[in-house]
Parts: sequence; structure tokens; C-alpha cells
Amino acid sequence: MNINDIHNVILFYLNKAQQGFVTHGEIDIVLDRAQMTLFNQYHTNPKIPAKAQTELYGESQRIDDALSPFKAKYTFNAGSSPSGVLTLPSDYMHLISLYTTVYNAQLSRNVYSAVQVLAEDELIERLESQVIPVSADDPVAIMNSQNRIQLFPETTATGAVYYFRRPVPPVFGYTQAGRTITYNPLTSTQLEWKEMDINNIIVIALQFYGLNMTSQEIMQFGQVKEAQGQ
Repeated sequence: MNINDIHNVILFYLNKAQQGFVTHGEIDIVLDRAQMTLFNQYHTNPKIPAKAQTELYGESQRIDDALSPFKAKYTFNAGSSPSGVLTLPSDYMHLISLYTTVYNAQLSRNVYSAVQVLAEDELIERLESQVIPVSADDPVAIMNSQNRIQLFPETTATGAVYYFRRPVPPVFGYTQAGRTITYNPLTSTQLEWKEMDINNIIVIALQFYGLNMTSQEIMQFGQVKEAQGQ
């Protein structure tokens, strides 16, 4: 389902409910809000008590599949990690994992080390630990601001960060002659989600307009339009 189909579905239900005139730009804004709502619902489960809440990613193949388009990798090196500070890309949303690499002369290859990301209250204990000392071969990290990670030891490093990026905001591209609007796929930005999830995004978008639909109803609407060749 492309962005034109999505707008047509939303406009159909808004017109049916006599919601009044809505521009395509306004629909794009609502769709972006809706997809971010779905993203956050999939990434964490607010119904689980805070003490027991865990990331949903990896617990369900369904969630894996839904979020897979938004997995990204950021690589860093000595030039981009001054004093062990990693400045993450602007589309960063949530951390998946982090590792560093150190060349081992005895093995004649790079050795990979998973980096444990600690809370601030855990950091001091780990830095002072004699049992598991922090080193270039066994580093740790904290999130020291929204888009920055501080590695310990506080020195340059090489490695990579796997993370969830922000879904790209949708754009309905079009040309207009008088009151006639013609969809332009070349200037449009499509939603990156799978079909089932797009249906859920439409449902959430319609809820922002005060309309309560189900994903099944949206799917049935699409099937009817497809059968009609529209």
C-alpha cells in the first residue's frame, strides 16, 4: 500500500464521517504521529510493570519482523570517538547493542568485545572493581546524553553501535492544477512498514481524528478497492 492508497483510505473514512476538509500535508503529519505511536508500542510494552519491563524486540518474531526495517548500524573509529565519546546519528532512537574491536598481536586479528551499558549508579562500582577491571579489552559505557555514549576507558576506540533509527516521515507528493490534485510518486516518501503494520498505522491515525476502526476493517476496505480495480 503506497502513500496515495493510504491517503485515499483516510479521506474515505473522514468524508464518510463528514469531518470536513483536510489537506494532504495534515494527513502526513497525523500519519507520522501514528507510526511513532506504533513504533513505541512495539518497542516496549507499557502494560508490563516498570520493574519487569523489558525490550520486546527479540521476544517475538512478529515484533522482529515489524521493527526490522528500522535496524541500523553506526561504525566509529579513533577519529570519531574523542575521549571515548560516541555521538550517535540524528535518527537514533533506541540502543540494541554495542561492541569495540582491539587488534590482538598474538592472534593477528581484531578481537571483538561486547560493551555493557551501565546505569550511572553501577558505573563507579565497576570502575573500582578489582575482580572485573575495566579495560580496552573489557570496556563499559553509559548513555551520557540523548544521542551520546561515553565509553570507559575514556579513550578513542573502534567498533560499532546497532540501534533502532526513527522511521522516515511520510510525504504525499503531488502536483496541483486548479483544484485538481495529482499524486506524484517521484516526490513522495513511502511508509517503510509492512502491510499489516500500515493498516495499524491507519487505525491509529483515524483515532486521532476521533474515528474508531479496526485493522480488519481497513484490510477489507483495501480488498474491496483492489477488486474494483481502484
